[in-house]
Amino acid sequence: MLNSDQKKILETLQASLNRDQTLWLSGYLQGAADGGVSTVGASSTQANKPKVNVYYATETGNSKALSLNVMKALKGAGFKVKSSVVNRVKPEDMKKDEFAIFLVSTHGEGTPPETAEKFFGLMEGAPDGLLGHLTYAVLGLGDSSYEIFCGAAVTIDKELKRLGAKSYQEIKLLDVDYASHTSKWIEETVANLNEITGGTSESPSDSLSLGEVSEVRIGKGYTRLEPIKGKVTDIVNLNDRGSKKETYHIEISYDDDVIYTPGDAIGIILPSEVAGDDLTPRLYSIASSPSLHEGEVHLTVSLTSHENEDGSIGHGLTSGFLAKIQEGDEIEFYISQNQLFNLPADDQDAIMIGPGTGIAPFRSFIYERSERSASGRNWLIFGDQHAHCDFLYQAEWQEHLAIETLDRLDLAFSRDQDHKIYVQDRLRENADELMRWLESGAAIYVCGAKDPMSKDVEQTLIKIIAEKKSLSAEQAEDYLADMEEQGLYLKDVY
Repeated sequence: MLNSDQKKILETLQASLNRDQTLWLSGYLQGAADGGVSTVGASSTQANKPKVNVYYATETGNSKALSLNVMKALKGAGFKVKSSVVNRVKPEDMKKDEFAIFLVSTHGEGTPPETAEKFFGLMEGAPDGLLGHLTYAVLGLGDSSYEIFCGAAVTIDKELKRLGAKSYQEIKLLDVDYASHTSKWIEETVANLNEITGGTSESPSDSLSLGEVSEVRIGKGYTRLEPIKGKVTDIVNLNDRGSKKETYHIEISYDDDVIYTPGDAIGIILPSEVAGDDLTPRLYSIASSPSLHEGEVHLTVSLTSHENEDGSIGHGLTSGFLAKIQEGDEIEFYISQNQLFNLPADDQDAIMIGPGTGIAPFRSFIYERSERSASGRNWLIFGDQHAHCDFLYQAEWQEHLAIETLDRLDLAFSRDQDHKIYVQDRLRENADELMRWLESGAAIYVCGAKDPMSKDVEQTLIKIIAEKKSLSAEQAEDYLADMEEQGLYLKDVY
């Protein structure tokens, strides 16, 4: 048992940790406890078993969380284990590997997670036969409502075979209810590894439970299979006269006992008569604070437009549906967790870059941090076309500035002057202040369009880091990658 002083230290530490840090500490303490209980037995068992590398490609943190359970099971069976996110790995790095497990999430229509795109490109460019010594297994996490189910995992399996690697069990593809199937897959995977390495068939099942998958929630309200029913209570066009855009603030109330956290998204499910054959849910970042807006979820929805073949203007199916919805209408949705885009610690500074509807999660962040009386500073960088008609949530940001729950606001309205100004321009203009914040431990968040916005922002950050820290471009890339791995550079892009 802890004494009073130890309890105070633990409570103080817990209050300062974000979700990933809490998870790491839990694993660290568990590992320390396991090592202290049976050091001799563990080392003698592991001495006869090879190392297994667990690689994960993740968009929202699910496969990363799953990797912790896989590692725990492998260690419990006596294997040496190392886990790595694929964006820090090159194919040639795997030439040393004998056994590997790949946990691969798919984003959208068969594409790899944004953070894994570089790795997939390197794999496709690697020479045939490079990994002829490797024995591997692949688990794919995806959503069968998309036409290409678990496409990223299928691609990795195909590339590994082309590179000469041999799978020791058939690829497994799991749907949105994956958490109810992973314990069985892990048990089978460890048993198969034991068999081919000549080890004992120790079962890891006693050490596995669904609740240990890094707070992944399953069941009603957390997958499209069991959605929540809500009611629209408010809908407002955030753009003013003169804007070429339509951006709606939508508030939905619900009675279900469902929890979301800042950074999560909701999936809107269209009744079949609206969707036709396209039943793929559309994800929207949550713009509300669970502490302040209890029983409600808020969205920031842009009415996307496109030109049809006949010259008429069409709209995105889900955004068009939401733009026409009325107060009092019922709607079905589910919570899509994003474990890689969560709040910083209460005493940590946050730099939030969110042009257009990328502003949505930062509305959630700042209201939530205000409710928590967080001491960390908040710096918001927002951009759109025109200040007079496209300044989304303008009155709210001005109020946050007045009450000092927002410490700094930089704006980039691209079409209010002869030359276009974007959020990355504001970063360059404030490079010295940016580095001061980073060096004091601030986290950078980017939300919005993947291409070109997020890529332009990333290149700008790399150039600033290289210049201010006297690093080469490659060293600056590594610096930013280290920040990402430490949970200090977080992206939610689409």
